[in-house]
Formats: sequence, C-alpha cells, structure tokens
Amino acid sequence: MVPIQPTATPTRTTDLDEGLRGYRRILALGAHPDDIELGCGGTVAKATRTGIRVHSVVLSRCEDEAPSDRRGLRSDEFLQSAKLLGAHPEVFDIPNREFPEHRREVMKILEGLQERLKPDLVFIPFLEDPHQDHSTVAHAAVRTFRRRETVLQYEILRYGSHSFTPSLFIDIGDTLEDKVRSLVAYKTQLGTRAYFDEESFRSLARTRGAQSGYDYAEGFVLYKMFW
Repeated sequence: MVPIQPTATPTRTTDLDEGLRGYRRILALGAHPDDIELGCGGTVAKATRTGIRVHSVVLSRCEDEAPSDRRGLRSDEFLQSAKLLGAHPEVFDIPNREFPEHRREVMKILEGLQERLKPDLVFIPFLEDPHQDHSTVAHAAVRTFRRRETVLQYEILRYGSHSFTPSLFIDIGDTLEDKVRSLVAYKTQLGTRAYFDEESFRSLARTRGAQSGYDYAEGFVLYKMFW
C-alpha cells in the first residue's frame, strides 16, 4: 500500500469508539519513557476505556538521566504512567541518544513485537522528528509494519518540532486529565524542560482542539490506514 500523505483538509474523528471498533490490538511505540504519553496518551486512555488491549512499549530505559543511586527510576515512572492509562507496558534497553548506532537491534525488537503482539494499529513517533532516537524508531517501524497494520505518527512537543502538521485529529476531551496525570507521574522530568509542564500539555491539546472543532484533541499524521 502506498503511504498516505498529509492532505489539505485534515480528518476529524466524529466518534473514537466507532473509529476504533475494527481494531483489536494496539501497539504504541516510543523511544523513551514519556514519548507515548506526550504524543498519544489521551488516545491510549480512550482506547483502553473502550476495552481494547493497548501495549505501550519504549525502547530505552534512559538510565543516563537517572541519579547513579536510583537506576531504574525512569522505567518505574513509565510503568506507573502506563498503569494510569490502562496500558500494558514493556521496556527495552537501547542506549539513550544512541539509536542510530543500534538500528539493527531496534529492527529486531520491532520484528519480535510484530510477531508476538500482532497489532492492527500502531502509533509511532513522527518520521521527521528532529530527535535522532525518535526518527530511528519511526523509520524502523514503517519498515517493519508492512502488513495490514494502520500506522499513525504522533506529535512530541519539543524544541524543533514545528514541522508537524496533523492530518487526523482525535477528541480527547474526556481523557485529557488521564493524559495529564500520566505525564505528571514523570517527577524527574517536570520543570526540567520548557515543554514539560501541565500548562504545555493542556495548551497543545487545546490548540489541536481549536484546529479540529473539539475542546481538546491530539493530532496525528497518517502513514497508512485500513478502514
């Protein structure tokens, strides 16, 4: 199937339950703990409320960002966050900021997930994300998930992320607080970056909502979709 390119007129989902009815297993992929929550936490929460099994998988423990006496701290935050969203978490151990040097290992992990979980909907980082770890995961994912999987690229608000233009919006008005709670679980990250605070989380959701006619929304770029 030819990948779907962003269109001039974005798609607005009118009913998430209707839109997800055909999907049974969702895989949300992130390079680091907090990527998934930033990009599609509200949608993950909606899916799990609908009764769909969501696997939330990150490929790095980011041990280099934790104090030497508190190894596993970022992983613990991710596990707690996934629990708040109702997702099934899994963490791998690719070195943080070194994903391009570990492309083969990333590919093997994704191929294993494809065979084991058999997802029919996959959330991935934006292919043009400027962070090398995010883009490595995204490019490995589109090479791996070439069966009948719908693939949606999510947005990670950070410096240099200005090129993201959504072609699909999902209403998260009823799960915004779930998304915020899942992000606040990352105590090590709050206040350490300009984009990582409650005001930023809510502001982006409000902006995407204003663009789509919802109160709050998450935006995605379609890579391919099976309806």
